[in-house]
Amino acid sequence: MVGPSKWILRGSAVSATAVVLLASALGATAFAATPGGGAAPGGVSSSPAAPPAATLPPVASSRQVYPIRGKHEYWDGMGAGRGHDGVDIGSPCGTPLVAAQAGHVRFVKYHPRAGNYAVIDVAGSTIDLAYMHMREPASVAVGQALSAGQPIGAVGDTGNASGCHLHFEVWEGAYYGGGAPIDPMPFLTQWDRKRVAPRS
Repeated sequence: MVGPSKWILRGSAVSATAVVLLASALGATAFAATPGGGAAPGGVSSSPAAPPAATLPPVASSRQVYPIRGKHEYWDGMGAGRGHDGVDIGSPCGTPLVAAQAGHVRFVKYHPRAGNYAVIDVAGSTIDLAYMHMREPASVAVGQALSAGQPIGAVGDTGNASGCHLHFEVWEGAYYGGGAPIDPMPFLTQWDRKRVAPRS
């Protein structure tokens, strides 16, 4: 990792939008791109390296919240020595999941490896957020508008999962539609610092 004013992004063709969103979320002044890419949900990376992204100043952003409403711990991160395209966050099965940012539901599906999963197209951006291994199919419908913090389902262990956890991916561009995964950790650590205890 680089100094406190920089974060490493993974993914091919990382756009200025992704850099600006991360800069805004973190209050950082610059970002550096590194190689990465994607295959099937939770799959092996295979796309070519991207050139370094331009340095952009932070801008104002919409509300952003942590995707898990409850106790959690970080497991495997991006890459993890096996082409892992996201971050695994351990949490008890049944813990509520929420939309981290406002947007529209792009997919609600099942995949043998990802289990029950949902993808949110973040409003006003080229970013998609993917939630995998959900306990049941997402409680939202394709095309539905979501606000940040709106419930979408619960942590589970469906698909190829070793225990209850959320596999969370952030994509620059359309999820498996020409986009590529980028490292979710800068988003998650910032949202985690801002997180407040869930309401009872």
